[in-house]
Amino acid sequence: MLDSCKLKSACNLPLICNKKIHTVGTSNADVPLADPGMYQLDITLKRGQSLAARDRGGTSDPYVKFKIGRKEVFRSKIIHKNLNPVWEEKACVLVDHLREPLYIKVFDYDFGLQDDFMGSAFLDLTQLELNRSTDVTLTLKDPHYPDHDLGIILLSVVLTPKEGESRDVVVEDMLEDEEEEDDKDDKDGEKKGFINKIYAIQEVCVSVQNILDEVASFGERIKNTFNWTVPFLSWLAIVALCVFTVVLYFIPLRYIVLVWGINKFTKKLRSPYAIDNNELLDFLSRVPSDVQVVQYQELKPDPSHSPYKRKKNNLG
Repeated sequence: MLDSCKLKSACNLPLICNKKIHTVGTSNADVPLADPGMYQLDITLKRGQSLAARDRGGTSDPYVKFKIGRKEVFRSKIIHKNLNPVWEEKACVLVDHLREPLYIKVFDYDFGLQDDFMGSAFLDLTQLELNRSTDVTLTLKDPHYPDHDLGIILLSVVLTPKEGESRDVVVEDMLEDEEEEDDKDDKDGEKKGFINKIYAIQEVCVSVQNILDEVASFGERIKNTFNWTVPFLSWLAIVALCVFTVVLYFIPLRYIVLVWGINKFTKKLRSPYAIDNNELLDFLSRVPSDVQVVQYQELKPDPSHSPYKRKKNNLG
Protein backbone atom coordinates (compact mmCIF):
# COMPACT_ATOMS: atom_id res chain seq x y z
CA MET A 1 0.00 0.00 0.00
CA LEU A 2 2.63 2.50 1.06
CA ASP A 3 6.36 2.91 0.49
CA SER A 4 8.56 5.41 2.31
CA CYS A 5 12.10 6.60 1.69
CA LYS A 6 14.42 9.53 2.25
CA LEU A 7 13.89 12.38 -0.19
CA LYS A 8 16.39 12.07 -3.06
CA SER A 9 17.08 13.74 -6.36
CA ALA A 10 14.53 11.46 -8.03
CA CYS A 11 11.86 13.08 -5.92
CA ASN A 12 12.43 16.58 -7.32
CA LEU A 13 8.99 18.11 -7.74
CA PRO A 14 7.72 21.34 -9.27
CA LEU A 15 7.17 23.89 -6.51
CA ILE A 16 4.77 26.51 -7.78
CA CYS A 17 4.36 28.56 -4.62
CA ASN A 18 4.81 28.60 -0.87
CA LYS A 19 1.61 28.94 1.10
CA LYS A 20 1.44 29.06 4.91
CA ILE A 21 -1.71 27.83 6.65
CA HIS A 22 -2.74 26.66 10.10
CA THR A 23 -4.71 23.58 9.11
CA VAL A 24 -4.36 22.43 5.50
CA GLY A 25 -4.20 23.92 2.00
CA THR A 26 -6.84 24.71 -0.59
CA SER A 27 -9.16 21.80 -1.27
CA ASN A 28 -8.59 19.65 -4.34
CA ALA A 29 -11.95 17.92 -3.97
CA ASP A 30 -13.00 19.20 -7.42
CA VAL A 31 -9.83 17.90 -9.07
CA PRO A 32 -10.24 14.43 -10.67
CA LEU A 33 -8.29 11.94 -8.61
CA ALA A 34 -5.60 9.84 -10.29
CA ASP A 35 -5.48 6.06 -10.22
CA PRO A 36 -4.79 4.34 -6.85
CA GLY A 37 -1.12 4.38 -5.87
CA MET A 38 -0.42 7.40 -8.00
CA TYR A 39 0.28 10.02 -5.32
CA GLN A 40 3.61 11.03 -3.90
CA LEU A 41 3.61 12.89 -0.57
CA ASP A 42 6.80 14.76 0.30
CA ILE A 43 7.00 15.68 3.98
CA THR A 44 9.44 18.08 5.62
CA LEU A 45 9.31 17.90 9.41
CA LYS A 46 10.58 21.30 10.48
CA ARG A 47 10.27 21.82 14.22
CA GLY A 48 8.07 21.74 17.31
CA GLN A 49 7.18 24.56 19.67
CA SER A 50 6.12 24.57 23.34
CA LEU A 51 5.86 20.79 23.58
CA ALA A 52 4.71 19.10 26.76
CA ALA A 53 7.28 18.23 29.45
CA ARG A 54 7.28 14.54 30.39
CA ASP A 55 10.57 14.12 32.29
CA ARG A 56 11.32 15.06 35.89
CA GLY A 57 13.67 17.83 34.89
CA GLY A 58 10.88 19.69 33.08
CA THR A 59 12.04 18.61 29.62
CA SER A 60 11.32 15.84 27.11
CA ASP A 61 13.11 13.76 24.49
CA PRO A 62 10.62 14.11 21.61
CA TYR A 63 10.36 12.20 18.36
CA VAL A 64 7.55 12.05 15.79
CA LYS A 65 5.73 9.14 14.13
CA PHE A 66 3.85 9.50 10.85
CA LYS A 67 1.13 6.98 10.00
CA ILE A 68 -1.33 6.48 7.17
CA GLY A 69 -3.98 3.98 8.12
CA ARG A 70 -2.33 1.56 10.51
CA LYS A 71 1.08 1.62 8.86
CA GLU A 72 3.97 3.72 10.11
CA VAL A 73 5.53 5.47 7.12
CA PHE A 74 8.19 7.57 8.81
CA ARG A 75 9.79 8.14 12.22
CA SER A 76 11.98 11.11 13.09
CA LYS A 77 15.16 11.14 15.11
CA ILE A 78 15.10 11.81 18.87
CA ILE A 79 15.92 15.33 20.10
CA HIS A 80 17.10 15.08 23.70
CA LYS A 81 16.04 17.48 26.46
CA ASN A 82 14.28 20.02 24.26
CA LEU A 83 10.71 21.36 24.26
CA ASN A 84 11.33 23.36 21.06
CA PRO A 85 13.08 20.75 18.89
CA VAL A 86 14.30 21.38 15.36
CA TRP A 87 14.31 18.30 13.11
CA GLU A 88 14.50 19.53 9.49
CA GLU A 89 13.98 15.96 8.24
CA LYS A 90 12.47 14.94 4.90
CA ALA A 91 10.53 11.87 3.83
CA CYS A 92 8.96 10.72 0.55
CA VAL A 93 5.83 8.54 0.76
CA LEU A 94 3.74 6.86 -1.94
CA VAL A 95 0.01 6.91 -1.14
CA ASP A 96 -2.65 4.61 -2.57
CA HIS A 97 -5.52 7.04 -2.05
CA LEU A 98 -6.36 10.24 -0.19
CA ARG A 99 -9.26 8.96 1.89
CA GLU A 100 -7.12 8.21 4.93
CA PRO A 101 -5.48 11.19 6.70
CA LEU A 102 -1.85 11.48 7.72
CA TYR A 103 -1.60 10.94 11.48
CA ILE A 104 1.18 12.65 13.44
CA LYS A 105 1.99 11.43 16.96
CA VAL A 106 4.70 12.82 19.25
CA PHE A 107 6.32 10.72 21.97
CA ASP A 108 8.88 11.25 24.72
CA TYR A 109 11.65 8.66 24.49
CA ASP A 110 12.34 6.76 27.74
CA PHE A 111 15.16 4.22 27.68
CA GLY A 112 13.97 0.83 28.96
CA LEU A 113 10.45 2.14 29.63
CA GLN A 114 7.31 2.79 27.64
CA ASP A 115 7.58 6.07 25.74
CA ASP A 116 5.28 8.83 27.02
CA PHE A 117 2.57 10.23 24.74
CA MET A 118 3.00 13.96 24.06
CA GLY A 119 0.09 14.66 21.72
CA SER A 120 -1.26 13.91 18.26
CA ALA A 121 -2.80 15.59 15.22
CA PHE A 122 -3.88 14.66 11.71
CA LEU A 123 -3.69 16.16 8.24
CA ASP A 124 -6.55 15.66 5.76
CA LEU A 125 -4.84 14.84 2.46
CA THR A 126 -7.96 15.63 0.40
CA GLN A 127 -7.61 19.28 1.41
CA LEU A 128 -4.10 19.66 -0.02
CA GLU A 129 -3.63 21.43 -3.33
CA LEU A 130 -1.72 19.38 -5.87
CA ASN A 131 1.83 20.33 -6.89
CA ARG A 132 2.04 23.09 -4.29
CA SER A 133 4.32 23.37 -1.27
CA THR A 134 2.12 23.96 1.76
CA ASP A 135 3.33 25.04 5.20
CA VAL A 136 1.21 23.34 7.85
CA THR A 137 0.88 24.21 11.55
CA LEU A 138 -0.67 21.37 13.56
CA THR A 139 -1.83 21.78 17.15
CA LEU A 140 -1.12 18.73 19.29
CA LYS A 141 -3.95 17.42 21.45
CA ASP A 142 -4.61 14.55 23.82
CA PRO A 143 -7.91 12.78 22.96
CA HIS A 144 -8.55 12.19 26.68
CA TYR A 145 -7.96 15.87 27.55
CA PRO A 146 -8.98 17.88 24.48
CA ASP A 147 -8.78 21.21 26.31
CA HIS A 148 -5.06 20.83 27.08
CA ASP A 149 -2.62 22.62 24.77
CA LEU A 150 0.36 20.33 24.06
CA GLY A 151 2.26 22.56 21.63
CA ILE A 152 2.47 22.68 17.84
CA ILE A 153 4.30 20.86 15.03
CA LEU A 154 5.40 22.70 11.88
CA LEU A 155 5.48 20.79 8.57
CA SER A 156 5.87 21.46 4.89
CA VAL A 157 4.11 19.04 2.51
CA VAL A 158 3.83 18.60 -1.26
CA LEU A 159 1.25 16.26 -2.84
CA THR A 160 2.01 15.22 -6.43
CA PRO A 161 0.05 12.86 -8.69
CA LYS A 162 2.14 10.19 -10.41
CA GLU A 163 0.98 8.41 -13.56
CA GLY A 164 2.20 5.52 -15.68
CA GLU A 165 5.92 5.35 -16.39
CA SER A 166 6.67 8.32 -14.15
CA ARG A 167 5.47 6.36 -11.14
CA ASP A 168 7.46 3.26 -12.13
CA VAL A 169 10.64 5.33 -12.45
CA VAL A 170 10.10 6.91 -9.06
CA VAL A 171 9.49 3.53 -7.41
CA GLU A 172 12.62 2.04 -9.02
CA ASP A 173 14.72 5.00 -7.87
CA MET A 174 13.31 4.68 -4.38
CA LEU A 175 14.17 0.97 -4.20
CA GLU A 176 17.72 1.65 -5.43
CA ASP A 177 18.16 4.44 -2.91
CA GLU A 178 16.89 2.19 -0.12
CA GLU A 179 19.38 -0.53 -1.03
CA GLU A 180 22.25 1.97 -1.12
CA GLU A 181 21.31 3.43 2.25
CA ASP A 182 20.65 0.16 4.12
CA ASP A 183 24.26 -0.11 5.30
CA LYS A 184 24.44 3.58 6.14
CA ASP A 185 21.17 3.41 8.10
CA ASP A 186 22.44 0.39 10.05
CA LYS A 187 25.60 2.24 11.05
CA ASP A 188 23.67 5.40 11.93
CA GLY A 189 21.19 3.32 13.93
CA GLU A 190 23.98 1.74 15.96
CA LYS A 191 25.51 5.16 16.63
CA LYS A 192 22.17 6.69 17.61
CA GLY A 193 21.39 3.69 19.81
CA PHE A 194 24.68 4.14 21.66
CA ILE A 195 24.03 7.88 22.12
CA ASN A 196 20.49 7.19 23.36
CA LYS A 197 21.87 4.73 25.91
CA ILE A 198 24.31 7.36 27.17
CA TYR A 199 21.50 9.88 27.58
CA ALA A 200 19.38 7.26 29.34
CA ILE A 201 22.21 6.47 31.78
CA GLN A 202 22.58 10.20 32.49
CA GLU A 203 18.86 10.48 33.23
CA VAL A 204 19.01 7.49 35.58
CA CYS A 205 22.00 8.99 37.39
CA VAL A 206 20.20 12.32 37.77
CA SER A 207 17.10 10.56 39.11
CA VAL A 208 19.14 8.55 41.63
CA GLN A 209 20.98 11.69 42.71
CA ASN A 210 17.69 13.54 43.25
CA ILE A 211 16.32 10.66 45.35
CA LEU A 212 19.50 10.55 47.47
CA ASP A 213 19.30 14.34 47.93
CA GLU A 214 15.73 14.03 49.18
CA VAL A 215 16.63 11.24 51.61
CA ALA A 216 19.64 13.20 52.93
CA SER A 217 17.53 16.35 53.28
CA PHE A 218 14.89 14.38 55.19
CA GLY A 219 17.52 13.06 57.62
CA GLU A 220 19.01 16.55 58.10
CA ARG A 221 15.57 17.97 58.93
CA ILE A 222 15.04 15.29 61.59
CA LYS A 223 18.46 16.07 63.07
CA ASN A 224 17.81 19.82 63.07
CA THR A 225 14.49 19.28 64.80
CA PHE A 226 16.26 18.03 67.94
CA ASN A 227 19.42 20.17 67.92
CA TRP A 228 17.47 23.43 68.40
CA THR A 229 18.21 24.91 65.01
CA VAL A 230 14.69 26.38 65.17
CA PRO A 231 13.82 26.52 68.90
CA PHE A 232 10.09 26.96 68.42
CA LEU A 233 9.80 23.88 66.21
CA SER A 234 12.00 21.87 68.59
CA TRP A 235 9.79 22.79 71.56
CA LEU A 236 6.71 21.94 69.50
CA ALA A 237 8.13 18.50 68.63
CA ILE A 238 9.02 17.77 72.30
CA VAL A 239 5.54 18.79 73.50
CA ALA A 240 3.90 16.61 70.82
CA LEU A 241 6.05 13.62 71.83
CA CYS A 242 5.20 14.12 75.51
CA VAL A 243 1.46 14.29 74.77
CA PHE A 244 1.68 11.18 72.58
CA THR A 245 3.55 9.33 75.35
CA VAL A 246 0.86 10.22 77.95
CA VAL A 247 -1.93 9.21 75.57
CA LEU A 248 -0.16 5.94 74.80
CA TYR A 249 0.20 5.24 78.53
CA PHE A 250 -3.55 5.53 79.21
CA ILE A 251 -4.99 4.26 75.89
CA PRO A 252 -3.98 0.90 74.35
CA LEU A 253 -2.13 1.14 71.04
CA ARG A 254 -4.74 -0.92 69.17
CA TYR A 255 -7.43 1.68 69.90
CA ILE A 256 -5.20 4.47 68.67
CA VAL A 257 -4.49 2.57 65.44
CA LEU A 258 -8.23 1.86 65.05
CA VAL A 259 -9.16 5.54 65.42
CA TRP A 260 -6.37 6.56 63.01
CA GLY A 261 -7.56 4.02 60.40
CA ILE A 262 -11.18 5.15 60.66
CA ASN A 263 -10.12 8.78 60.26
CA LYS A 264 -7.87 7.91 57.33
CA PHE A 265 -10.44 5.95 55.31
CA THR A 266 -13.42 8.20 56.03
CA LYS A 267 -11.67 11.49 55.30
CA LYS A 268 -12.76 11.48 51.65
CA LEU A 269 -16.36 10.82 52.67
CA ARG A 270 -16.37 13.60 55.26
CA SER A 271 -14.43 16.11 53.15
CA PRO A 272 -14.46 15.03 49.50
CA TYR A 273 -12.67 18.18 48.30
CA ALA A 274 -9.98 18.24 50.99
CA ILE A 275 -6.37 17.97 49.85
CA ASP A 276 -4.69 14.85 51.18
CA ASN A 277 -1.61 15.63 53.26
CA ASN A 278 0.72 14.15 55.85
CA GLU A 279 1.05 16.17 59.05
CA LEU A 280 4.49 14.75 59.91
CA LEU A 281 5.93 15.59 56.47
CA ASP A 282 4.32 19.04 56.63
CA PHE A 283 6.04 19.66 59.97
CA LEU A 284 9.43 18.46 58.69
CA SER A 285 9.12 20.63 55.57
CA ARG A 286 9.18 23.66 57.89
CA VAL A 287 12.45 22.55 59.48
CA PRO A 288 15.45 23.75 57.42
CA SER A 289 18.03 21.33 56.10
CA ASP A 290 21.77 21.94 56.49
CA VAL A 291 21.96 23.53 53.04
CA GLN A 292 19.14 25.94 53.88
CA VAL A 293 20.79 26.83 57.20
CA VAL A 294 24.04 27.72 55.41
CA GLN A 295 22.14 29.77 52.83
CA TYR A 296 20.30 31.63 55.60
CA GLN A 297 23.56 32.42 57.39
CA GLU A 298 25.06 33.78 54.17
CA LEU A 299 22.05 36.02 53.61
CA LYS A 300 21.82 37.16 57.22
CA PRO A 301 23.34 40.66 57.60
CA ASP A 302 26.38 41.11 59.83
CA PRO A 303 25.31 43.09 63.00
CA SER A 304 28.74 44.76 63.17
CA HIS A 305 28.03 46.50 59.84
CA SER A 306 24.71 48.01 60.91
CA PRO A 307 24.49 51.88 61.02
CA TYR A 308 23.23 51.82 64.64
CA LYS A 309 26.25 49.76 65.76
CA ARG A 310 28.72 52.10 64.05
CA LYS A 311 27.03 55.17 65.55
CA LYS A 312 27.20 53.67 69.02
CA ASN A 313 30.90 52.85 68.61
CA ASN A 314 31.65 56.41 67.45
CA LEU A 315 29.94 57.85 70.52
CA GLY A 316 31.97 55.56 72.76
